[in-house]
Amino acid sequence: MAFDQTKGNVRVEARVFPAPGQRFKGALRVAVTRRDKQIQRITERGCGRPVRSLAAAMTLAELEARRLLGLGLS
Repeated sequence: MAFDQTKGNVRVEARVFPAPGQRFKGALRVAVTRRDKQIQRITERGCGRPVRSLAAAMTLAELEARRLLGLGLS
């Protein structure tokens, strides 16, 4: 996990999971805190296709995580 950031009550982590064919797929873990409950979900949507390189998958996941939080490419 290379990207883990919180903005308001939303926490986003970029992760990489193995995919079929010796490839890797980026994914996001989103945790939202409402009142006293924490709701978590893992989504692979928007993180690109499975790629051969672990670093490339992490880059795609990190870009999507930044977009989700509205941080841009800084």
